[in-house]
Amino acid sequence: MTAIIEILVERFVAYFSEALRCFQLYFADSFYPILFVVSLALIFFHPNAKKERSSLLWPNLAFLALTFFPPTIYLLMKMVGILVYWRVFWMLTFPIVIAYAITQWVHSFSRQFFQTVAVLIAVVAIIFSGQLILSEEYFTERENYYKLPAEVLEVADIISEQAEEQGIESPKAAVPEYLCVYIRQYDASIRLAYGRNMVKWDVPQSGLYSQINRKIPQTQKLVKHFRKAECNYLVLRTSLSLDEALSDYSIVKVGETETYTIYFDEESTGS
Repeated sequence: MTAIIEILVERFVAYFSEALRCFQLYFADSFYPILFVVSLALIFFHPNAKKERSSLLWPNLAFLALTFFPPTIYLLMKMVGILVYWRVFWMLTFPIVIAYAITQWVHSFSRQFFQTVAVLIAVVAIIFSGQLILSEEYFTERENYYKLPAEVLEVADIISEQAEEQGIESPKAAVPEYLCVYIRQYDASIRLAYGRNMVKWDVPQSGLYSQINRKIPQTQKLVKHFRKAECNYLVLRTSLSLDEALSDYSIVKVGETETYTIYFDEESTGS
């Protein structure tokens, strides 16, 4: 019995810690959680905020209680995934709560001068609660009309041009994780062996995904999974080291970019 209790407590702490980590990840290094808590406190103690307590205070407190309750955490993580659990905090109406609390605080002053000062204090507090996102760290000048990495377009063009030469109307490619997120945004005629949901590791092409994205792929297994997926084109990072040459399996190089090498399977049947 004691052992069972210890296991339950350990899991309780683990799930709570993960939820707390996601909460911190959602708010990053900002002070918005503090503003949120202060705003909730102002609503709670405001004598004339009975309606706001029922619409703003209690729903947010109930939601926070549920999202930090281990059984709920477990169920939500199963539903949305551990990696994106922080998205459940989108349900918090903290911008509305903060805006309402500040408005009530400003109007608590009778003189316009003090109201103006209160607004300035609130604006400064909000500005310095987070960090400026309009910087080169988050925004870069677009490389092309599609607003996609230029190398994605290069890879797609090589596949499309070579497929046209081979008479393949709808080529199918197996590409590294980075490319599979973008390539069909540029050319939807290129089918992919898998999409970005491969992180779940529960789809048929997980073996192919694993080989393409590992540092040193096992050529024989790579080719086996590649052909099982009925692909025409294989894209690998040029820096990869293979234990056998792909040309030994009739998979030949047809193009290259700065980072990637594009191969065509001469034994593929087209589409």
